[in-house]
Amino acid sequence: MLWIKRLAVLLAGLLVFVVVAGWLFLSSALFSGPRSNLVENILEKQLGQDVQINGDVRVVPGRFLKVSAEGLSLPSQSMPDITLAEIAAIHFDMPLSDLWAGHVEISNLSVTGTSANLIVDETGTASWKSGDGTKNAKDPKSGKPKKSTPLAQIFTDRTLRLGDTQVIYKNAINGLDLDLTLTEIALDRGDGTSPRTLSGSGTLNDAAMTLTGTFPKDAPFQATLAFEYIDITLDGTPAEGGYDAGFQVAMMAQIAELGQFLDVVKLERAIEGTAHVGAVLKHGDGVTRIDDLDVLATLDTGQSVVVTGNMGELGSKADVSLVTRIRLYPEDNEPAPTKKRADLKLVSVDMVIDSVPGQTPQRSMVIETNGFTLDTAGEGPPPISVSELSRTPEGKLRLGNLNLRIGPPSEPFIILDGIVEDALNLQGISAEGQIAFPADALLKPEGFKGGKSLGEFSGDFHLNGNIQRLSLSNLDAKTSGTDLWDLEVHGTVENVLRFEDVNLDIAVDVPSGADLLTAMSLNPVQTGHTELSANLRSQGNDWGAEAHIGIGPSELSLKIDLDDLTTTPVVNGSIESDMIQLDHLRQIIAASIELRKIDEAPAPETASPLKDVTLMPLGRAVLLSGVDLDVDLDLRHIEGAKGVSSIQSELTLKEKQLAAGPLKFEYGGAHFDVSGAMDLNDEAHILNLKGKAGGWQMHELLEALKFKKGASGTLYGDFDVSGPTSSVKDFINAISGNAMVSMNKGSIETQLLDLAGLGVLPWLFSSHKQKVAPIVCLRAPIYLSNGNISTKRTVVETDQVQIVVFGDVSLPAKSINMNVQPRKIGEPLKRSPWPFTASGSLTKPKIKVKDGPKKLKRSDGANKMPAKRKLCVPDILQLQ
Repeated sequence: MLWIKRLAVLLAGLLVFVVVAGWLFLSSALFSGPRSNLVENILEKQLGQDVQINGDVRVVPGRFLKVSAEGLSLPSQSMPDITLAEIAAIHFDMPLSDLWAGHVEISNLSVTGTSANLIVDETGTASWKSGDGTKNAKDPKSGKPKKSTPLAQIFTDRTLRLGDTQVIYKNAINGLDLDLTLTEIALDRGDGTSPRTLSGSGTLNDAAMTLTGTFPKDAPFQATLAFEYIDITLDGTPAEGGYDAGFQVAMMAQIAELGQFLDVVKLERAIEGTAHVGAVLKHGDGVTRIDDLDVLATLDTGQSVVVTGNMGELGSKADVSLVTRIRLYPEDNEPAPTKKRADLKLVSVDMVIDSVPGQTPQRSMVIETNGFTLDTAGEGPPPISVSELSRTPEGKLRLGNLNLRIGPPSEPFIILDGIVEDALNLQGISAEGQIAFPADALLKPEGFKGGKSLGEFSGDFHLNGNIQRLSLSNLDAKTSGTDLWDLEVHGTVENVLRFEDVNLDIAVDVPSGADLLTAMSLNPVQTGHTELSANLRSQGNDWGAEAHIGIGPSELSLKIDLDDLTTTPVVNGSIESDMIQLDHLRQIIAASIELRKIDEAPAPETASPLKDVTLMPLGRAVLLSGVDLDVDLDLRHIEGAKGVSSIQSELTLKEKQLAAGPLKFEYGGAHFDVSGAMDLNDEAHILNLKGKAGGWQMHELLEALKFKKGASGTLYGDFDVSGPTSSVKDFINAISGNAMVSMNKGSIETQLLDLAGLGVLPWLFSSHKQKVAPIVCLRAPIYLSNGNISTKRTVVETDQVQIVVFGDVSLPAKSINMNVQPRKIGEPLKRSPWPFTASGSLTKPKIKVKDGPKKLKRSDGANKMPAKRKLCVPDILQLQ
């Protein structure tokens, strides 16, 4: 029995030793180092991160060990100079049985005085990752990453309490800078049956916030983050197999003050307004997507942005369906339609992207201004894409990669690739641009319809500046794909938005003017090889332009200067030539008249992307801009088959009163003297022409008109007429005023009389039937009213007969109604033997011979012809 007592004493002593040793290990300062190593290993196993304990470690024994540690430090494995986190004190419970079994789980975790540094440097290295980029630190023995308990497991299976916590996040790549301070935060498991709850408060970048949430196990959860003017709500729903199988989270953010949101993310408070954001995040089968996106931002200044649709699978550009509408003016306060480029304003931009995996992306873009609307749609990439968003150290929102495509998706008119240093203020814009569109569009908006009868106009340029002053430089563009012409444009525009400080060089080479005009659906003019060079420049409000036109040996120079700094802006200019051939001058004038008809040319059948165009043509815009004009015309040497002449004249515009002339010209015995005037205050833009002409040979005019039948005579005329200037056709159809046309020493081929239906009366023009009938004189006083011409005493005389004509011609209706009464010269009171009428179509009138009227009688009784009779005055009016 003695050995039993000895054994009992030994076991008791051993037990006492174990208890004392255990107590000394757990609480004595002598074993502080081993305790620290034990706790470090436990935390490293939980966090997968190296942990250093620099303070005291205490363990209270019991069924659950209560562990306390002070002065914890988590060094960064990827950034040796950075401490990932420092913890003033940590407390947790751990089952003693788990410690013996080697399976460690902690509970009732409480952390105070935490400071964490989450840093991403310029290379993308993160402070919380290991040196090779993995999230966890490596085990020094195996070299493999240390395993960690999932963070989600800590939140769902533990009670977590944090106090006096600060988390600093700085990303050198995107500039995001967050300073999160949590006064307190707690995640309580409850009794195991009630939902877990999350509550906390603190500040984010000095903005006070509160955080709440409820997380039932495998049931829908809700969490909210609230600032003073921002409320963010998350509603999560698990899949049928629980959260591990999948889930979806509906996010809703209400921002009552956008300025506070900018403050929270440390961006410059450049805008004020409200916003609403809604979206659903879905995760399952390894795929994460965002659907049901609904964004509305409204600024206090009236602008708004609306985005709706589905962003689709994250990371896939082939699964995006979005509708975006950007408005720069409220719908009830849009700028009025304008005709002037100076008043042109961007109203809205609408974009639609519809991309389905495995199918060709569809997109559309509508740019609306108060002067036109550009509407394009089709297959192709999105009209705008933005990437590399970042925050600058000064608090600016930087767009590091911006791609903008304006025009049809497959063939955009303009492509911009660049950056925006300050997106909220639209400052620091720098982009390389490309242009490519049908050259027809340079002449009129319908040219954008896709036809390339005049080739393609393409080139590149650089944009730099801000929303107030955007500069265009290095512009190099030219036409291609056509033999009709070569057009090149080079230069700069220092302020594109206001078209100020311009310096553009333009060169045009046209092998055949007739071919070019025909391609424009205009009447051909045989100008031959034509060259044009021009320079357009401006400095501030001073404008200048020079142009030179060359056709063979002929040259014509134009110079224009505008000083817009004066109270009454004045355009001074000149049109000069040291030598120009008369034929070339006629060709230039004829080609200019045809080019003026460009708006009347038939448009292509395809729909034009340009709609609702209210901008007036540039020429009319200049005339109606309020400036005064003073342009001199000096053609010093005009060569023609009949000699040399010159022209000097002046064009003036003062207080919207346009005046041209007097324009005087003498050549080969012929002359004209004409003046024109227009009141631009009158929206009808009526042009008044007044002047006289004489010495012009009728047969030369007929030859110029390519009329083969002969007629001769010297023409004279006086006129004072007016009409609208919208087109030559409109001017003729609405012409009003009066004119006097006369001719002497003339003749007409009898075949021409036959064509006119007058061959049945050959004796009217000659006593004998012959090839040419003489005309002694013609005098026609005519009156014009809205395109209707009337006369009461037009007289044509041969050597024997006086013919008096009265009636009217309607140019709009192209009809004629004339009465003709021939009588023997000097016998006006006798009965007309063969009066006739011409009526019906102006091109094919019906000639009808009537019975002549009875003898005439003057009311005053006059019945004798004067001794010296006047030619081409009705004889009945000459009686005495």
